[in-house]
Formats: sequence, structure tokens, C-alpha cells
Amino acid sequence: MENPTLTDARQTDRVENRTEDLHLDRVVASQPEIGPTPPDGGYGWLIVVSAVIYHITVPAVLTLYGLIILKAIREEGHEKEELLKIWDVDIALVPVIMVVIRLLLESWCRAIVKIFNMPRFMALAGLCLTVAGILLSSYSTDATTNDHIVNIFSGIFAGIGCALTGQQTEVIITHFFREKLTMAQRIVRMAPSVGNCLIPILVGYLCTVYTGDIVVMIYGAIVMQNCLFLASYTRPIYIEKVIRHTYNMLREAVEDEDEVIFSNQARVSNERQQSRQTNNSSINNEPLPSNAQEDDGTDVVVFKSNKNAKEIIDPVIQHRENINQARFSSDFTSMVEGGNTNRFSSDFGNSNRFSSNFGSLEIGDYERVTGYQELASIENDSQNPQPLYRETTVEAVQNNLVFAVEMTPGTARRTASMKKNFITITNMLLDVNFYLYALLHLCTTFSIMILGVVFPPLIWEQNPNMNIWSVSTLIAAAHGSALCFIMLCVVLPKSINEKARLCAAFCVAGAVGFYGITLSNSKSLLVVWCMLASFSTAASSILEQPLYNSTLNDFDTTATMTASNTVVAIFIMIWSLSFNYEYKTCFLTASVLQTVTACMFFALSFRRRR
Repeated sequence: MENPTLTDARQTDRVENRTEDLHLDRVVASQPEIGPTPPDGGYGWLIVVSAVIYHITVPAVLTLYGLIILKAIREEGHEKEELLKIWDVDIALVPVIMVVIRLLLESWCRAIVKIFNMPRFMALAGLCLTVAGILLSSYSTDATTNDHIVNIFSGIFAGIGCALTGQQTEVIITHFFREKLTMAQRIVRMAPSVGNCLIPILVGYLCTVYTGDIVVMIYGAIVMQNCLFLASYTRPIYIEKVIRHTYNMLREAVEDEDEVIFSNQARVSNERQQSRQTNNSSINNEPLPSNAQEDDGTDVVVFKSNKNAKEIIDPVIQHRENINQARFSSDFTSMVEGGNTNRFSSDFGNSNRFSSNFGSLEIGDYERVTGYQELASIENDSQNPQPLYRETTVEAVQNNLVFAVEMTPGTARRTASMKKNFITITNMLLDVNFYLYALLHLCTTFSIMILGVVFPPLIWEQNPNMNIWSVSTLIAAAHGSALCFIMLCVVLPKSINEKARLCAAFCVAGAVGFYGITLSNSKSLLVVWCMLASFSTAASSILEQPLYNSTLNDFDTTATMTASNTVVAIFIMIWSLSFNYEYKTCFLTASVLQTVTACMFFALSFRRRR
């Protein structure tokens, strides 16, 4: 006899398999109205490779400006005991403004990308704006140059370009993958760590050979080479086939219906003309059939469905038509005779049965009306119409309407949209997952910016005997060692049950790394602390996606992205412009943010799951 536990397990497996078979993608339909399944590979992997190369070069712009700031400080001269600050070199405005503009415009760029649906054009347009911002910043690479206008516009152009191309990349990947979408997204999010490992070596070598403006222009030319890869951004073939097939099917259906309608109309009109000619000739030339006298008098006109059918007409009607009197007329003034109260007599004479002209009828003569009762005049009541709704307050004006003007469809649509957005924002603000995502997003974005822009000059401040090449190699070694651990995040399961505690662990590692950078001057220890900080920021960035997906239970994507990005952008802008911080203070701030995020995630990991 079978074990009951095994039987229950088999039944559970059957139910799960049956549930998996209920996906819409497994339904076979003759028309693609349900929507085809993405190929999950093929040409989509070329899109992923192009996105990886783009994310290797463009996010590493932060490291580029960090090394350019270090080069400008070294060329100006620096005392050993002097503490460096973030605004000692004016070009530091470019990466800060770029990050803020990218955050503010990501939701708008995502909407534009979905509306226009031109992936290649949008990606290349964003790339051109990014390159324009980088090249424009080459005019203020010296420490003595304080051209704020040039740096602000450089940051704006670069931020717009990064937001546009980045959102186009995220959207187009979802068109090519579904089952392997998580894997593709994690590979793309891991690409900036590869860039942080390779780009410092390239920029460090260029800084030892060329001046700062030449280095920035060369890197702008390198970034421009992404146009060869972004040109591969195109809509999937199955979407093109669906659009083309559906359009052709609808066009053929409309054309066929038009032809049938027009041909039927022509055929019917021709048959009617032939039947009229046949009826006229038969009435004038042929005698009336004998069975016409036997038909009921109420059957005035009878049509047969046979071909060449003849019209059987009542003799009285035929006599009236022969003397050129129509069966239906609009002039019946002769029907009313003076003093005769019988309006509808059986003797037609020259009068007609139906009339719409009662000009000769005296309306005020009620005595001549028989057979029905005249309705009372409503003119007196219509002079002062009563409102449907009245105000119920004591001081309300008499006969005052609550709604003086009817709501137009456009106003109703805008009102409904405002109510929907208000409900969406309310649900979002009441959801704890939104605050967790916003906090993790703030911690990760701020840490990445500080680690890319401030870490190179901080290493040289703590070790003045190091040159730019040694600083760049130390940064590359730290990020390269962190990359070995970051690659493990790619093979994590799709749905991480303990996302909160896992994020808390990564944030603890990041807090230790950022705080350790401010304490030690040893090169080996700096590599270790930078490795922990780089691993923490990259892993948190990868885990942002499942946490972001979990916040979409009660509200949409646009509200989540817009609200969280606005919070992060406002914090970075206020923090960066409020005070001229020292480099160590920046890392202490990042360590505090990592600690707060870890505590919040760990505390909320014990809550009851929804």
C-alpha cells in the first residue's frame, strides 16, 4: 500500500504542473491577440552584449572625472598637511549634475521611449548627448578654471543622455527576454563593475601622457564608439511580424467588406430600376390579374422574391396613381374643410391621407377637435423651469443649482486621471516596500558617486608619494577583486526569499568598507576596504531589481521610479551644495547611509510577509 505522504506529494506536483500549464504563453491561438512569447535568446544576446559594452564605458565616467580632479590638483600644487575638499576643482560639478539630472529624467525618458518605440534612434540620441556633455567639460579641466556655466551644461547634457539610453536599454531587454530576463538584467547591472576595473587603467595611462583636456576628449571619442553597438537596438522580429500581419489582415478585411457593400448596393439599385420599369409596363399594358380582386384590402402592396416579380396593387391605389396622385404627400391643407368636424373621411377625392401641413387648421378652435382631448398648454410652466438639484444649506440662494455647468468629457477624463494618480500616490506612501526601495536606491547611488569621484584624490591625499598611474592601478585592483564576488550574484535565484536580510548583509559590508577607507593609509588595506565597498554597491544594485518588482503590488512603475529618483536627487543636490565637505566626510556619510539601510532592512525582515 502506498504511503499517504507520497500520494499527497504526487497530487501536489500534478496541481503545480497543471498550474504551470495555464500560462498564456502556452496557449496556442490562430491569431496573435494574446501575444507571442519572446525568443529568450538569439538576437537578444547581441542586445545584451551591446548593453554591457555601453555600461562598461559610460558609468565609468565618474572614475574619469575622479582621476581628472586628481591630475588638476597635482598640477596646481598641494601641501602635505592640507585637507582636500570636493569643490577645490570646479569640474566636480559635472558628475554631480549628471547624476542628479539622470535621476530626475529617468521616468520621463522611459515614457518617451515607450511612446515613440524607436529603440535605435533613442539610444543613439542619448549617446550623442552624453558625448556632447563629456566633450564640453574638456574646457574646464584645470584647477584654475571656474566656468560654472560650462560645467553645469556639461552635466545636464551627460545626464539627459545617460537617462535616455539607459531607459531604452532596460525597455528593449524586456522585449527579447522573459524566462531569462532576470539573468540578462543582472549581467547588464554587473557591467559597471567591469568598467571600474578596466577604465582606471586606460585613463591613468592617458593622464601620464596627455593633458587633462586631451584625456577627456579621447575618452569622449571612446564613448562615441558605442554607436556601433547601439545600432543593433531594434524591435524583435516577432513584434514586426505581428504588426505587419495584423495590419494586412485588417486592411484586407476592410477592402473585402467595402467591395461587397458597394457591389451589393450597385446590384440592388439596378434590380430596383429594372423592377420599376417592368411594373410600369405591366400596369399600362396588361390587365389586372383575377387574384388581385380576391386579396384582402389591407394588403396594399405585395412583393414577391422571385426574379422579375410584379407588384400587385389595390385598384383604388392604382386609379389614384394613374391620375398622378402620390400615395404619400406632405401637403394636406385641402384635407381640412371649413366647418366639417370629420377630419378623416372615407371619401378621399383630391385629398390625401397623411399630412404635415396644418397651416389652415385653427389651433384655438377646440370645438372642432373630436376624437381626442387637446393637451393643455405648457408655455406658462416652461417660463420658470425648476432645477433638478438645489442647495440644502439655510443661507442658500433660492432656485440656485448645485451644478451650474455640465461636466464635459475632457474635464471628466482629467478628473478621473487626477483621482487615479492621487490613489496611486496614497497607496505608494502607505507601502513599506517603497521606503525600503527608496532608501536602498539612495544608499547605492550616493555610494557609487562617492566611490568613483572622490576615492582617487583621497588615495593621493593619504599617500602623496603615489603618482596617477599607481593610484589608477590600485583602484583597478580593488574593483577587480570585488568583481570575483559580484559574479556570484548573477547565479542567485530569481526570487530571493530573504531579500531584506541579504541586503542588510551587503550594506554592513559596505559600511565597514567606507568607514575603513577613512582610517587607513596603507595601500593593501585601501584595496581591501575599497573591495568591500565596491562589492556592496554592486550587489545592492543587482538586488534593487527584485525589491523594485515587489513594490509594484499596489501602484505602477512610473510612480515608484519618479518618487524614489526625486528623493535621491534632492538629497544629493542639497548635500553637495550645502557645504564644501572634505573627502573623508564624504566617505563617513556613505558609511552612515549604509549602516542605516542595513538596520532598516534587518529590522523589517521580521515583519509578516504579505
